[in-house]
Amino acid sequence: MNLLAASLLLATSQTGVPATTVNSFDSRGVKIRYATAGEGEPVVLLHGWMGDATMWGKDAKGLPKLSPPPGIMAIAVDLRGHGGSDKPHESKKYGSEMAADVIRLLDHLKLPRAHVVGYSMGAFVAGKMVERWPKRVSSVLYGGSSPVLNTRAVKGFSDADAFSQAVAAGKGLGSYLLQVSPGMTLSLDAANKLADRMYGHLDAKAMAAVGDSFPKMQVDAKRLAKANVPTLIVYGANESKYVKDRVAELQVALPKANVKVIPGANHITTPAHPEFGAALIGFVFENQKK
Repeated sequence: MNLLAASLLLATSQTGVPATTVNSFDSRGVKIRYATAGEGEPVVLLHGWMGDATMWGKDAKGLPKLSPPPGIMAIAVDLRGHGGSDKPHESKKYGSEMAADVIRLLDHLKLPRAHVVGYSMGAFVAGKMVERWPKRVSSVLYGGSSPVLNTRAVKGFSDADAFSQAVAAGKGLGSYLLQVSPGMTLSLDAANKLADRMYGHLDAKAMAAVGDSFPKMQVDAKRLAKANVPTLIVYGANESKYVKDRVAELQVALPKANVKVIPGANHITTPAHPEFGAALIGFVFENQKK
């Protein structure tokens, strides 16, 4: 089970792995790219900020490649603003619309319900789905973060705010890199060059618009609990204090949620860890439709 579960996250060359199909659909005027592979219980995979569907595996051409185990239909989405999806520059076109895109994708695929896995920013989107469309969510896994709870102690989004400010200033993203990397000793010019290498492939204005919309992802903690959707929280033992504090707040809001802490893992390494995949697959099959 562990090897099969891990294969969902790490594309491999093993025989018998189902082919991945990459398509797109129109979500009320915004093109959304998605990838599918396998048959069985539908599992929607939602990536983090500045990522895309290739977070869950990619081929030699850089396209999404999924390797689900038997009994799973994997669906990886490029959330709007990311990857091969359209990238509006207005923040009002993000927020809860990102969750609505996933519901429209389920409609497009003629799927009444799906299990939803949201990692980092993907957890914001997944939480909004549970709050607004609980009957469309068979189960939910929040990875490396939590939904944007209205009960959270820290209201801002410092990383996204710093990125937006750097984009608005128009002098490169080096100032953002220096702000979010307090131990970095580079000059601003050197930081700008490094930031170009790290973020040059992104549509910076779209990324800033996405980050500016995070407050619109806020969900009511009581409504989230009332939805009664089976919930699993997974994070690495070496996560930041910020993430651990957000997870602690989520556990207060959802005391019935299952929790999995992965030893030695951090925000970057958690999704590719075999224990993440094993927990995901086990939870899906535990909550599959009868």
